[in-house]
Amino acid sequence: MLSSLVLAVFSAWFSVSAADLSSEFAHNAVLDPQELMKLYWTVDWESETVSFAVEAATTGWVGFGFSSGNGRMVGSDVVIGWVKDSKGYLTDRFADEENLPPLDEEKNYELTGFEESDTKTVLKFFRKFDTCDPRDRAIKQGTTKVVFAYHTDDPESDDDIARHTFRGSRSILLLNKMDERQVNETGWKDFLMHNKNITIPKKRTTYWCSLIKAPAEITTKYHITKFEPYVQKGNEGFVHHLLIYECHNRGQFNESLHYGPGFDCHDYANMPFLECYFYSVVAAWAVGAEAFYYPPNVGYNIGTEDSPNSYMLEIHYDNPKGIEGRKDSSGLRFFYTSNIRKYDAGILLVGEASLPYFVIPPKQKTWMTVGYCPKECSEESLKSTKLPEKGINVFAAFLHTHLQGRGIWTKHVRDGVELPEIARDDNYDFNFQDIQVLKDEVHVKPGDDLMTYCKYQTMDKDKMVVGGTATSQEMCLSMLFYYPRMVKEPSCNSIQYKPVHEFIGKYFPYLKPHVKSLHYNPLVAMNITWTEEMASDLRRGYEQGETLIPTCKHQWGMAPPYHVIPVPKITQPLPPPKSDCQKDIESISSMKAASLTLVLSLFGFMAMFL
Repeated sequence: MLSSLVLAVFSAWFSVSAADLSSEFAHNAVLDPQELMKLYWTVDWESETVSFAVEAATTGWVGFGFSSGNGRMVGSDVVIGWVKDSKGYLTDRFADEENLPPLDEEKNYELTGFEESDTKTVLKFFRKFDTCDPRDRAIKQGTTKVVFAYHTDDPESDDDIARHTFRGSRSILLLNKMDERQVNETGWKDFLMHNKNITIPKKRTTYWCSLIKAPAEITTKYHITKFEPYVQKGNEGFVHHLLIYECHNRGQFNESLHYGPGFDCHDYANMPFLECYFYSVVAAWAVGAEAFYYPPNVGYNIGTEDSPNSYMLEIHYDNPKGIEGRKDSSGLRFFYTSNIRKYDAGILLVGEASLPYFVIPPKQKTWMTVGYCPKECSEESLKSTKLPEKGINVFAAFLHTHLQGRGIWTKHVRDGVELPEIARDDNYDFNFQDIQVLKDEVHVKPGDDLMTYCKYQTMDKDKMVVGGTATSQEMCLSMLFYYPRMVKEPSCNSIQYKPVHEFIGKYFPYLKPHVKSLHYNPLVAMNITWTEEMASDLRRGYEQGETLIPTCKHQWGMAPPYHVIPVPKITQPLPPPKSDCQKDIESISSMKAASLTLVLSLFGFMAMFL
């Protein structure tokens, strides 16, 4: 009955406003476009718990939970709560099917506050990252798919709850965010880098590049401390992600021609500032992401003699319906300060080069790729930094694949020994890509190898998927935000061409495979009927591959003759982490074993006198 579920912690007169919740909790997110439900939360890493507040535009019951990663109610770990007769109620449940989720035997959520007004209900509660309950979803780093719902009426009892009148789901970074309450933005100024009323092309995928001058008013050193999306209202469905690159071509850009509306980035014959791709990335943003803050001791340097006089804004427009005539002026807003911080920041790209020799067969439940940043590419640059011990400290990561991506993570290896991962996302969502702020900074030393792994699923594909920049193609990329900035910032991508080369030789020998250019793969133009044997052979080729071609921006590029080096090896894998649940089980097992030993000893002792 309801009385068994009552957790009256505060009086029903307890009043909570949105402003109070924003100051009380470290993070917040609007859960739906109509802003009918909002989520507030604070992470306590020491106790490994998260405190939540859910606000809903209803005076009935409110539901919130964590899905298995697909955003569906079935398979979700949920709570349903309400306020009635000056008392707060919270029930712990698991959705086995599309019906009222049954109560869990273990109750691992604790109600800590509640409020109901004429128009809304607020429920506060907390739970551990991992409750050790098999019917609870563990809260992990990376993307979390949350589900939410409400009804306009309170339940009559815990097993008589009416079906929702509103529901939804969305992706959120719960654990990897900075507490913005700790940031003092006093005195910060801002400027925009954005397109100027360009017409979004009709085709599905467009990468649009425009050249933007550095702000004229910034003539001495400042630090960029924050950037946030500036997406034109109504165009949220078109602007998928963007990058801003430095451009150091001083005095050679034409005022009237080059600083106009811009060009199709992939119109290589007519795109006049391709060389900007060879310089550093300043900022990255993708759909779903919010403002990004640099740590208090780090900023991105602008305004000095060696700062660029121009920047290239590259925006990926996604136009699946082929809409014509849509205008756009989206970009990023940067915030900067004259209060110079200790270190200059940089961005290191690590992953698989987006080339046609990056191949994923169709109808694969799981397919893995790996992109390497080998020590041969990075060692010289890592030795050039201003840290006493040399190397860099990574403090955030932006993980990026396309539609087939299901998971992505970056490994860190030193002399063959695998160290803790830098970043991971097991629930990758193409329509939600935010920058992860690492719990602890990671020190990368000269001689270390970095490896970005991507997991894909192609069950919905009848043809193979290849690497490329189009939405229908694939990427595998980790952008690591770090300090201090390296003198020569390497681009650390790689490609394993040999597995595909040998695959062509086995199944299509008449093509006489010879790698003249990594930008051309003869399989792309063929209508191949893939068999499981073919897919298995290619998979085995990638897994057993011994060599790769690195793309070291300041050493080796993507033009022949190609430089081939050994694939970095992990000789000592990282042991799987033990959760508190495992420790508890082991402790109980040890206690049982000790008890059994004691009992047997007592029996043995008694037997001596019988």
